Amino acid sequence: MSDKESRVLHSFSDRLALDRAVKDLARARNAYQQDQLARELAARGKPVLNALLRNLAASDPALRGGLGRLARHMDPNLIIPALRQAAMDERRSEAARLTAVMLLERYLGQEIDPSMAQRIPASYDVARESGEEAIAIAETEPLVLVEYAEQLLDEPPEIVNAVLQVITDMEDPRRARLLMAIAAYGDVDLQRDILIALGGIRHPLALQALQTLWRLVSPDLQPVARRQIQKLRLSGVKEKETAGTLRALWSPGNAQGHSFLWFIRVSDEEPVGHLLTLILHDELGVVYATAYPDLDLEALPLPAPRGRTHNVRMIDSPHNLLLAEIDPLLGLNLLEDALQNMSQQDFPWPGEIVVFGHWLWSGRPLSAPEFSWPRLPEPASAINRRQANALLEHPAFAGWVWTLPDLGQLLRGHQEDALQKNGVIHEKIIDILLNEENRPRLSRRLLQQARWLTLTGDRKTAMQVLAVCEAVDAGDRDDPFIRMLAWRSLLTAAADRAMRNALRTINSGSELKIGK
Repeated sequence: MSDKESRVLHSFSDRLALDRAVKDLARARNAYQQDQLARELAARGKPVLNALLRNLAASDPALRGGLGRLARHMDPNLIIPALRQAAMDERRSEAARLTAVMLLERYLGQEIDPSMAQRIPASYDVARESGEEAIAIAETEPLVLVEYAEQLLDEPPEIVNAVLQVITDMEDPRRARLLMAIAAYGDVDLQRDILIALGGIRHPLALQALQTLWRLVSPDLQPVARRQIQKLRLSGVKEKETAGTLRALWSPGNAQGHSFLWFIRVSDEEPVGHLLTLILHDELGVVYATAYPDLDLEALPLPAPRGRTHNVRMIDSPHNLLLAEIDPLLGLNLLEDALQNMSQQDFPWPGEIVVFGHWLWSGRPLSAPEFSWPRLPEPASAINRRQANALLEHPAFAGWVWTLPDLGQLLRGHQEDALQKNGVIHEKIIDILLNEENRPRLSRRLLQQARWLTLTGDRKTAMQVLAVCEAVDAGDRDDPFIRMLAWRSLLTAAADRAMRNALRTINSGSELKIGK
């Protein structure tokens, strides 16, 4: 083989590898992983640009979203002129030209010149064609429905309305799930129109979609969703029940207000289960979600009586997680409280909640009865230093440290005694823990810990936590738990600051001198 032939083959092989890497963006498990892959690809420069341009005609909404993230990480002076040229190139397909425009507008913040816009094909034609494609892809990659919805809702209202009419008129009953995804991220008027449209689709999937949307739409629209559900039931549409048993597992919280909530739907017929893992925040709602369909049961914690704890190895992570088996009704109430927090702050729903909500709500009454927490024990007497130390070493309090403001400002003028127990900085951190903003947060998070401990049957530890709650509410600076939490938080912040400074020194190319 000649050198020239060898170079041609290597070039062709590199091109195929880049095309595969770009297509792999569509197979990322979540948006975070997709963004990481896009960032790594973008670092490879112009060859990646050519691969991006070759994939503009992709009909897969997940891949188009990946192209957008890739474009965002590329050199603007390289990607913007190339996409403008692609959008104007009439030799390209309409889908490719519209994708180029979408990347420019949505991901790169570029305005399209009116004269240029006149030469671009009507975007709803392509959106209509990709609707059927999205429905088909969603059979194996359900989150593509969310990607499609987000892209559609970036279009002008007249385009959105035209495409919605096209989707509504489709014959495929699976269109109900696509309509559901669009409604979950649309405004109130659009949600109302889609709820009514779903009421006209006489199929269990439409009923399932309405049951999920009842939890996600504005409270003002819940009666509309309820009426459409009743309408379908009266017309003979029966529930499409999600087979199997629902389980819920819940972790203790951390000092920042985060806790894990797992839902497991176990099949009665096959040795598989669906897993939905959520991270809840006591103020922000659901801050992370991942779904794992059809997991082998051996990968899941074994069923156990309520209150039993599991030490679980997290999927795709080396870390273990402490989870308590809880009543699924409690799990659903925890989730609905988190969704309400998100709604009040107008945060978008995690896509997993939208497309896998039927794992949780299919076949359940819309207004489930409130779960009654087990009665908490009476608080213990004020705890001593030994008990406070044991409490912070309890598995439920693993990693409990309070996130502090800029440590540099706290240290200003106090470098010499910065890490002195009961010193000035230690006292300042106690002030932070017990200030007007943080005191109710700390008290609420401790109360949640006491509830979790009570659910697991550890009433003795719960009593001690409740004693600390009382101390926090009273602003007791001398409570040993509060003082130890402040000290632990200071040491952690100081160590993090030292590590950042060391890394900054290394990255700057300076010599790092380590003292004796």
